Amino acid sequence: MKKFLWALGILVLLAVISIFLLEKWLVNSLPERINAKEDRAYDLLFEEADVQLFRGSIELKDITLKPLKEDLETTITGSIKSAKLGGLNMLGFIFGKVLEIGELSFETPKFVLVRNDSISNDPADVSMAFQGFFGDIVSRGVIHNFNLREGSGEFYTQSDSLRKFGSFKGFNITAEDLETDSVRLNYAIPFKLESLHTSLENLEINMGEQQTFTLGKLNFDSKEDALDFYDLRLAYDDNVVSVAKQSAVQKDYIEIDVKHLRIEKINARSSIYGNWAIVAGLMTIDSLVLHDVRNKNKPRPVDEPQKPMFEGMVELVPFPLEVDTIRASNSTITYSQISEGKSVPGSLKFEQLSALITHAISLDSLQSGEMRIYGEAVLNGFAPMRMDVTVPYTNDPKQESFHLEASVDPFSLPSLNGILGDLVSVNINSGKMEKLEITMDAAMYSSSNFMKFHYKDLKLELRDEEQQKKKLMSTLSNILISSSNVPEDNNYKTATFRTERNIYRGTFNLIWASLREGMLEIAPGNLMQLLMKEQDPPDDGKRR
Repeated sequence: MKKFLWALGILVLLAVISIFLLEKWLVNSLPERINAKEDRAYDLLFEEADVQLFRGSIELKDITLKPLKEDLETTITGSIKSAKLGGLNMLGFIFGKVLEIGELSFETPKFVLVRNDSISNDPADVSMAFQGFFGDIVSRGVIHNFNLREGSGEFYTQSDSLRKFGSFKGFNITAEDLETDSVRLNYAIPFKLESLHTSLENLEINMGEQQTFTLGKLNFDSKEDALDFYDLRLAYDDNVVSVAKQSAVQKDYIEIDVKHLRIEKINARSSIYGNWAIVAGLMTIDSLVLHDVRNKNKPRPVDEPQKPMFEGMVELVPFPLEVDTIRASNSTITYSQISEGKSVPGSLKFEQLSALITHAISLDSLQSGEMRIYGEAVLNGFAPMRMDVTVPYTNDPKQESFHLEASVDPFSLPSLNGILGDLVSVNINSGKMEKLEITMDAAMYSSSNFMKFHYKDLKLELRDEEQQKKKLMSTLSNILISSSNVPEDNNYKTATFRTERNIYRGTFNLIWASLREGMLEIAPGNLMQLLMKEQDPPDDGKRR
């Protein structure tokens, strides 16, 4: 019995020693085994390894990422707290050449991405670099599942010096049932897989020109075919009105906030990494807040390009976009203008805005049929309005066109005092706008319009402004104290007219100019000129 126990003890001891030596050998051979792929772009260098032979797991600790290729557009360095190789096929790992892992997990990686601006400054390089990194790691064996938890990173540009331009936190990836022999480039993990869930928090990118883009959270779930963005914001470091005042030239300074943007029914042709392409059934935008400020005290740029209309605006999207339906709700758009000689802006605010856009396509080669736009809003809190637009796709900028039907619900005309502000030197004391409807057929250089403008009981009074007093007194002497235009009047008028388009201004400027000219056709001429007329600059308004 004693001999048996001695023999058993020796066998156990030999087994323990063998396991220890085997684990020691595995630890020593790990650097060469995990960095064996000849065309790899990175080495994984670790300080410590823990091999659990019977559990089929290996944990690498304090890992450093070392890029092997030089002169790349973008390189990634950094560290990983730990990497766990679970469900490891130990026999295959010991005796074979293929590394088969049930689950590879990265814990708390910290990435440092450096973009070489002397080679490329394409924004897509950032996401393509991460895609290339993950592809490089996952392709080193047969890896069935991949997890990355609580990653963070910083972005830098390298030109004459190293400059930080962004950062992120809360980066997570869960990829299940990977097939590393089947490439799929439109995901973060560029291989065919059963499901992919990615999330990211607190993304911040310095856009230059005192602008910063921030994203509170991003979620992508391949099973739901849905991509969610929360708390998007594009803002200037200073107040946007102050930025417009300090600028050297006159242009639109825009800030954007979006509470939630969701893209769903994502088509397999989409790519959300690298070179973006969105093909989807539905995009919803909740609580968009857009503020556009223009300072008319500044000169317009000499080399200012022509502005597109609706079709051209969609084509300005910097990546392929094909969405069946876009819905916006609970939104606000504000246009503020600092008039010549003034320092305080007047504003048009479109609140409670909702919109429905169908068949939005940004690429000429995919465009056919027409895009439809329907929107509703309340102007400055008192004037409900709606707009219905049909935009035929022409594939030719010179042939751009659209058909618009718009209307404004009744409101009290004195409410306009808050909008007109410094633009005029009279107050509207009374009056009611009962109907305003306009139909436009617009082309590249002009629009043909029909308009109804019903109002009654309009009364004005002069403000006490010495600079305008003489001119206004002489004009007001020829204006009726009250005026109306309703179908019951003997002199009831509608307007059929043509508006020349200022190609250096946007589509909404053409709509505004058509509304203005229609009012001038219908209302008493002197009255509307007093309220609406702008002085043309020396070049007949081309630079207005």
